[in-house]
Amino acid sequence: MKVLGIVGSMRSGCNTETLVREVISRMKAIDASANAEVIHTAELDCRPCRVVCSQSHCSVERFRCTIDDDVLHVVDQMSAADAVILGAPQYFRAPPASFHAMIERMIAMAFNFEAAGGLATGHPLVDKPCGLVAVAEYSNPQGILEYLHDASLLLNMRPASLKTFPYLGVGGHGDLQKDEVFRPFECAGELAAALVDAGSS
Repeated sequence: MKVLGIVGSMRSGCNTETLVREVISRMKAIDASANAEVIHTAELDCRPCRVVCSQSHCSVERFRCTIDDDVLHVVDQMSAADAVILGAPQYFRAPPASFHAMIERMIAMAFNFEAAGGLATGHPLVDKPCGLVAVAEYSNPQGILEYLHDASLLLNMRPASLKTFPYLGVGGHGDLQKDEVFRPFECAGELAAALVDAGSS
């Protein structure tokens, strides 16, 4: 099983990455054949969407974009994976700009791909299992979980849900080790099991 973890934080090795890697670790404990790669959007060239998509501007039939940057490579990596983990922190009521730019571009590509009849020819992310991870230092991570959930649905992916709060994925608030509300490490195990099950089905 091939797993791709995407860390949307501007800081390496902090809470978002900790939980993305925790989910991956739990997946490997369930499925010893699982192998994973973790990428950081802060280290990538993710330019904002120009919102000019059309038949004359974009290769919509191939789920591509005329902006030639790392977003296209991330789409390819997501397509090749059996499961994807999307992780982002909350900065000023939104995820970091580089992560949002990547998501915005992908959604634009997906929308125009579908509008051109691309679903019939093979959407690269359709039904792709994905897990969601959101953290917040001083506020509630639920808003970012909802953002990630909406984004994954717009990309035609299949987000794994939890049977317990916060339902949409793994949330973390403040000191992760002391977070008794979102129980991030406990939920990481539940999300891992759901992803392994979805990725092997």
